[in-house]
Amino acid sequence: MQLDTTTREEVLRKVESSVRDFRAHIYVLPELLTTGYKDPVGKAESFRGETITRLRELAEDKGVAFVFSFARRDEDGRVRNTAVVIDRDGRIASYYDKVHLFLPLREGEMFAAGDKIGAFVAFGGVKAGLQICYDLRFPEAFRKLALSGAEVVFVPAQWPLVRVEVWRSLLVSRAAENGIFVVGTNRVGEENGITYGGNSAVISPSGEVLLTLGKREAVGVVEIETEEVKSARESINVLKDRRPELY
Repeated sequence: MQLDTTTREEVLRKVESSVRDFRAHIYVLPELLTTGYKDPVGKAESFRGETITRLRELAEDKGVAFVFSFARRDEDGRVRNTAVVIDRDGRIASYYDKVHLFLPLREGEMFAAGDKIGAFVAFGGVKAGLQICYDLRFPEAFRKLALSGAEVVFVPAQWPLVRVEVWRSLLVSRAAENGIFVVGTNRVGEENGITYGGNSAVISPSGEVLLTLGKREAVGVVEIETEEVKSARESINVLKDRRPELY
């Protein structure tokens, strides 16, 4: 679900409307969903805030799951860029604090960096992982998730249009080099002189682009079969053929 991260109320209203109009099991939304980079520290919420509360209620009511990132105020008062998974029963199944902060956008001044990367199980037994935007440039994190058994990695993002070809290339690379599905959802719109590129995409374990969106708000639905992870690795098993003693 490719959105402009405008205001909390407008974004949540659009999400609720799209869930009514487009049926899916998992809705993947952009990074910093309800704030963008418009004062995420001042607008940060806890896990008990309005964003999480409303989407948990919607998930439980409709039997759907959500993946997105938001500005989270921790119990110690620090703010983190946190990706969260709300499962189909409305519970928080997993979360991940962005490890690689993008300094050109002053993320190091806004957020405390995360210190853990790991896979989780949700959606009725699928093993998956979370990364956020700039993390896409660090293949080591995706490799760790793949080695931990992740079949799908979700990547909420705010990636600028000027570098959207890099976005596309990295999504395909991270999928193909690990034999996993990669689901990248990027925002659209303009903010502080930056135009965001959209081009959200779903990539198969063989590197095939299964779905891609354009530069405007849009919703795309694609069905994936996690059995393709096994078949892709039977064809080209990059993980098995590694020589980690050399690098």
